[in-house]
Amino acid sequence: MTRITVVGAAGRMGRRLVALGHADPALVVVGAVDAADHPEQGKDAGELAGVGPIGVPLSAELSAELSAGPSVVIDFSLPEGTRKTIAWCAAHGVGLVIGTTGLTDADDRAITAAAGAIPILRASNFSLVVNVLHELVARAAPLLGPGYDIEIMEAHHRFKKDAPSGTALALAQTACAATGRSFKDDVLTTRSGDDVPREPHQITVQSIRIGDHAGEHTVYFAALGERLELKHVSTSRDSYVLGALRAAAWLGGKPAGRYDMKDVLGLG
Repeated sequence: MTRITVVGAAGRMGRRLVALGHADPALVVVGAVDAADHPEQGKDAGELAGVGPIGVPLSAELSAELSAGPSVVIDFSLPEGTRKTIAWCAAHGVGLVIGTTGLTDADDRAITAAAGAIPILRASNFSLVVNVLHELVARAAPLLGPGYDIEIMEAHHRFKKDAPSGTALALAQTACAATGRSFKDDVLTTRSGDDVPREPHQITVQSIRIGDHAGEHTVYFAALGERLELKHVSTSRDSYVLGALRAAAWLGGKPAGRYDMKDVLGLG
């Protein structure tokens, strides 16, 4: 059984991680952390998640006592909080699953450095279907060849701060790697103007923000006369939560190193 602590436990994703983690017989929730000024501090994390008391109060920080308990910390918080979590986990030998968005290249280097001491897994999207989508894009792109345009469209709820989504950019990276394109030179995040015809090598990633949309990503492969659409539609954040919990259960007990969802799914 993998023992987990959730960082960002009072947020929307965090509450579902607590609720579904508590319901999973392969997991036990032993800690819940969120910002010190959060108004729910001290309340039972299970009650906040809607599953009744589980004996785990919401606390302001990871404590040294937890290092003997949780096998894995799951962090779905903000970049500044995740930076502290990375340092704490590395110092205390605790595995870490990271779902925080908005991390920088410097943060990614810190994750790689921490992977020398602990097992650590970061993913732009924990949905199992999205990760299979990456595999399908990587296979379809070279099969169809350079005569097919590749474009990506993503949609999310009105509250999402970053655009394009990390998942959309990761899909563009997958397409570039599969076709020999340069992500830096060939991927655009906007197309606007009076004279902007599509160049054959370009991949444009565009964003829509609407209502409470949980998430949608479509990768288009199109030539004259036909197109292939590979799409993932999320109807609930639970798809991401269940993937993150599966990753945590898988990561528990693994040796130090940097992992991703391909490892969890056996696609690496």
